[in-house]
Amino acid sequence: NSKKHPIIIVGMARSGTTLVSHILGTLPGTHIEVEPHALWKSGNFKYLNDEDYDINEEIIHNIRHKLTTHLNGNMLVEKSPINSLRPNLVHAVFPEAKIVYIERDPVRCIHSNYNRSLKKDSFKLSIVLKKYFIYTGSEDLSGAISNRKLFQQISFKDIPQFLKYSVNMFYLRQFSVLPFGPKVKNFVNIVKEKGLLGYHVEVYKKSIYYKQLYKDLYGDKMEVFRMEKIMTDKSEIKRMIDFANMPYTKEWGDYIQHSLNKDRIDLAVKTQWEVDSKIEQLLVTS
Repeated sequence: NSKKHPIIIVGMARSGTTLVSHILGTLPGTHIEVEPHALWKSGNFKYLNDEDYDINEEIIHNIRHKLTTHLNGNMLVEKSPINSLRPNLVHAVFPEAKIVYIERDPVRCIHSNYNRSLKKDSFKLSIVLKKYFIYTGSEDLSGAISNRKLFQQISFKDIPQFLKYSVNMFYLRQFSVLPFGPKVKNFVNIVKEKGLLGYHVEVYKKSIYYKQLYKDLYGDKMEVFRMEKIMTDKSEIKRMIDFANMPYTKEWGDYIQHSLNKDRIDLAVKTQWEVDSKIEQLLVTS
């Protein structure tokens, strides 16, 4: 039934949202959309940050229509870290959705984003092509359904603003003031004043604020899950599947557990004392 409620996976960048989309993608009857970034920016390319956006009927219809047209009776599973800053837009587009909210240890999450910023991964050409022009499932988890196909997300009307947006983003990237992940208001000034590490602490704090807004909007249609627990505890995966009203079997749970990459799990929780202590200090003082 194409009227099944969508599952919208929300969380900060590097919090485990991709892992969860991979897991849910192994279930029968699901259709994954991983980071259709430009589609969620429909009508809003005039804003370089992701906190500012307009909501109108045209924007709502465009996003909803493009995400639901090709479901063929399957359940939509969608994840976009940009939406950790956009609860009102997500609710306007999918008021009936269930929100699977993913959290990760804040220090590890901030550190991971910081590392990606140091590598200048924001607006990297390969990532732009993926996020802006290709809807993609994933093959990272063995057996996950992959819906990889070229798909134009940007409407003709958006092209002039998108081109301006792209030029500005590439320009900021050259000067190392374009942080990885969702962009909060005044992100350039925050990076200049507080540095990249300080910036990612600010994003984390904003995400906590918006998490509460999600809770206010969705109530019991939202549930919070921890990345670390999902990676190590089968019962947490079962809790997530039950919340999503998807079928769960012990065999499938065992398969998922064995499919997870142990090296990546170990890396995800590995501490780095010097940077970690700086992050902990910034979380308390900034």
